[in-house]
Amino acid sequence: MDYSAEERFRALMRKIDYLNNISQTLSWDMRVMMPKDAAEYRGAEMGFLAGQIHTLETSPEMEALLQELESTQPEDFVLRAMIRKARFTHDKLSKVPEALYAAYADHNLKTEHIWAEARAKNDYSMVLPFLKQEFTFKKELISCAGFADDPLTGLMDEWEAGTTRQQIDGLYEELKAFLVPFVQRLRVEPQPDPAPLRGCFPKEKQKAFCREVLQAVGYNFDRGRVDEGAHPYTTFNFRKDIRFTCRYFEDDFTRATLSCLHEGGHAIHWQNMGAELDGTTLAVSTSLSVDESQSRFQENILGRSLAFWEHFLPVARKYFPALEGVSPEAFYRALNALHVSPVRLTADELTYNLHIILRYELEKALLDGSLSFEELPAAWNKKSMEYLGVCPANDAEGVLQDMHWFSGYICYFQSYVLGNCYDGHFLHAMQKDVPDMFEQVRRGDFSRILGWNVSHIHRFASTKTPRQVLWDAAGEELSAKRYLQYLTDKYSEIYRLS
Repeated sequence: MDYSAEERFRALMRKIDYLNNISQTLSWDMRVMMPKDAAEYRGAEMGFLAGQIHTLETSPEMEALLQELESTQPEDFVLRAMIRKARFTHDKLSKVPEALYAAYADHNLKTEHIWAEARAKNDYSMVLPFLKQEFTFKKELISCAGFADDPLTGLMDEWEAGTTRQQIDGLYEELKAFLVPFVQRLRVEPQPDPAPLRGCFPKEKQKAFCREVLQAVGYNFDRGRVDEGAHPYTTFNFRKDIRFTCRYFEDDFTRATLSCLHEGGHAIHWQNMGAELDGTTLAVSTSLSVDESQSRFQENILGRSLAFWEHFLPVARKYFPALEGVSPEAFYRALNALHVSPVRLTADELTYNLHIILRYELEKALLDGSLSFEELPAAWNKKSMEYLGVCPANDAEGVLQDMHWFSGYICYFQSYVLGNCYDGHFLHAMQKDVPDMFEQVRRGDFSRILGWNVSHIHRFASTKTPRQVLWDAAGEELSAKRYLQYLTDKYSEIYRLS
């Protein structure tokens, strides 16, 4: 039986999608379930899968099908998006030798596994040679793609196409010009009482509370699961199988709650991608910045709001009797108080951005050779003092705190700040369409908020570009303006600034 070019193309893309999903599942298993001694063989398995995917995406068959389909200009919107994505991937990966691609995948998994052990032992030297090789691999890969003279831009382009060094430099200067003096001003103001957050919160009760919160905001446990892991992380398989990890701290239940909201935001985004995109390779976020906007919207815009805790603090009291007598307003102010910490994941909304700028400046120095990997821990501590006024107690709390560089997510961190900026726009647009959104949150009703995000963002996945998603949802170009106004309004109220 003869099949049309479209049918053969769709079958090929489905095969690639299956292999990508298998790789994601193995990655989740490695982080959550895999025995320690299986790491080397799992790395070889992941390298093999990466090589198979590379072969299919760069094959003569793919090129022939693309040429035939591109000449027909199909009317189907999804098919056009599939062709556009396959062409981009084919042309980019065709420049990368398959052996290099597979070797990097193998090394990448081993590095992450060693990082987890190094952080547990507070021993940067264990992972130092692997981190060096991680950066070397990434520079080689991005050089193949035509970014030999500007690897920083090339690596950022992987996470959001079109992002450049000049754009991020300008954005960070704008943020620093606002954040540094604003944080300094807040530091000398009377601080909210931290007592409402203190207590003993058993892990199993935290898990039960977080599950109730996640179900309320829209996470579907029939399509996902939550496990413990060394670092909070979401595994993107396909919309009916989205998994994430969380860490629990028995002296502060809000850390796990906000972490679950963050990772749950990723997961909800992926669970609500259009069913018509299954098996097309398009059921992925349009960019990691938009993806981060959805996680940070749940964590910060909703999860750190007064309305959220007016609803959920009474729920939390069922699990944690020590919260009896704590008012929602006192809890809200304590939760949002300036918390200058050497650890990114415990930072407040304001200083979080300074954590990202710190990492970006270190990445630039590592990539241009002005900073050696041996000097990295000391440079990290110095910048922490410069921007945050606090020094990590050790490398586990400093250079080893994040998995990103050790998992291939080099030059990824700006995605969090860009996500914050997207959220400024999305919040402004949502409040026009759902003016009583926070009153609904106060009642524990997240249906219209979820519906807005699904109809404007989630369902399109990667069929639109990031800036198309923003323009269609909010009618604006990306900037820091809306986000900075959100921070100004929120913290001026919390600190009762005149």
